[in-house]
Amino acid sequence: MRKTVYKNNYSAFDGFTLVEILVILGVIAILTGLILSGGIAAKKRAKIYQARTMIASLETALALYHVDFGAYPAAGNQNLVNLLFDSAAYSPNSDWHGPYMSFKKNDLNGSIPSAAVIDPWEVDYHYTMDIALPYKIWSNGPDQQNDNGADDDIISW
Repeated sequence: MRKTVYKNNYSAFDGFTLVEILVILGVIAILTGLILSGGIAAKKRAKIYQARTMIASLETALALYHVDFGAYPAAGNQNLVNLLFDSAAYSPNSDWHGPYMSFKKNDLNGSIPSAAVIDPWEVDYHYTMDIALPYKIWSNGPDQQNDNGADDDIISW
């Protein structure tokens, strides 16, 4: 800033120079970039954690179902939702002690009985039966590409 001295010995500033304004704008741009990149990374980590938590919740519900019925639900995301939640399908069955899991509206891509559980990227979770394991549950992960449990997929095994 330039300083102007007047006759009566008090001074006043004329304002900021163009260079000073550009330096301030550059600092603001750098700080904004750092904050935004950190925010994007935190949001990605939060979605991954959310998917892991949903898979863990599904595993717990499947364990409860297995205790009651001695088997796991048939493969398929809709079967998973229906058999863990829908008490109407099992009302006459004395083994039914569910619902084994409750779902929020944003956890499903429709309404029961034709709903499937979706991950934070709004892609259906995969639920399959396996020879080596009783079942597999996975999300496609941030890239939203089905890698069958590889790369950035979020898996239960």
